[in-house]
Amino acid sequence: MNQILKYSLLVLTAVCTLGTDMAWAEGTPTNGRERFFLKRQNCAWTEEMGKAIYECVKRNDGFNAHWCHNEALDQFCPADENAIPHPAAEMEKKG
Repeated sequence: MNQILKYSLLVLTAVCTLGTDMAWAEGTPTNGRERFFLKRQNCAWTEEMGKAIYECVKRNDGFNAHWCHNEALDQFCPADENAIPHPAAEMEKKG
């Protein structure tokens, strides 16, 4: 029993370590989502945005609120490319 517990902990540690490395990798889906929001971080909330989200959620019978929020941000907030650092450009400067 004790040996099974040790192997289980070893496997769990390995999986957690590999999962962390994959989450920090360039080009992961989370990274793209974070960049989407960081590019629009300085956008001020407007009443039009709220109405657009409300209408979108109403069209979808109360579902997809996150999707509606993302659509509203994309529609009403222009992307500011200078709001976030670009890792590829920084690597070129170092090299």
